[in-house]
Amino acid sequence: MIFELEQAAARRSLSIPNRQTMKSRISRWENGHAAPDEFYRQLLREAFGLDDRELGLEERSDDEPTAADDLRMRLLSALESDGCLIEALRSQTDAIRIQDRQFGAGLLLEVVRGHVASIDQHLGHAVFEVNRRALAEQLADAGALAGWQALDVGGLDQAWRFFELASAAALRANDFSMFAFARLEQAHIVHELAGAHVAARLAESIWTETRRRVSEPVRCWMAAAVAELQAEEAPASSRRMLAKAESLVDATDSAPAYVVLDRAHLSRWRGHTLVQMRDPAAEAVLLEAESEMHPSFIRAAASLNLDLAAAQLQRGGKDEAAERSQRATELARRVGSRRILARLEALRVAS
Repeated sequence: MIFELEQAAARRSLSIPNRQTMKSRISRWENGHAAPDEFYRQLLREAFGLDDRELGLEERSDDEPTAADDLRMRLLSALESDGCLIEALRSQTDAIRIQDRQFGAGLLLEVVRGHVASIDQHLGHAVFEVNRRALAEQLADAGALAGWQALDVGGLDQAWRFFELASAAALRANDFSMFAFARLEQAHIVHELAGAHVAARLAESIWTETRRRVSEPVRCWMAAAVAELQAEEAPASSRRMLAKAESLVDATDSAPAYVVLDRAHLSRWRGHTLVQMRDPAAEAVLLEAESEMHPSFIRAAASLNLDLAAAQLQRGGKDEAAERSQRATELARRVGSRRILARLEALRVAS
């Protein structure tokens, strides 16, 4: 625990006492003789990707209103909500999304977790179906974003729960594009925990069941996502899905906010997939993507440099790969991407 707290503090440019002092302090927390103050709570939340309730730190007041009083208040409040609330929630999700791609999930996960809880609370007390569907759509979007952030910082269990929430909310909103999006992102957890074969099967089933029920921009994104997840187990099918994505990429100008995909990003995705197949063409594709990608996508740049390092190692370019690995490490640390750092370590061990 001390190491995780030190890492979380370092990411926030904060300092904590020496290890002996921290050992004594943590012992007092565990024995119930003291409780972490807000300074340590924020570090604990970031270090373990959990909220106060999950950490066992949630305080309860003895003078809380009765359940009926609380429900009455929330129902009356929900009756006063209108389209301005939906737009405010959408804007908040978009603002978090923009910050995430440039600054990473570490400092934002707590923010998006609170945002998701807020939308869920609004939805749980909305009276009329028109409001419930609109709120469910916002919950699905925010939940999927929270799931991806949790996955990026290594919180696989929390990520799974956020994707479950997002996919359920998408169905409630009758939004099959968002449902397919959340489920395919969730498939990355399956890949990490159950293996490439299971993830490829899941991706294929999601594609089969939803491809005719989603918008064309989302179908393009889905094809690229399925190609990535099939690369190790079904390379021929993966190449067909890449071709499908290429044929649809011009439609992505009208993509929803949660789909970030243009020709540059598709090239990066294609290069990543080709690396998994050990295709010599991967390096050229990735270099082209690098020249076209907007510099604000820091996490994407970290992943691209990692893939270039892998491609260069595959052709024996160890010196070039070392430089790319170093750049990927710098960028991944900058945004706090434990997932990319873990992939870098796996590449180092394999080489």
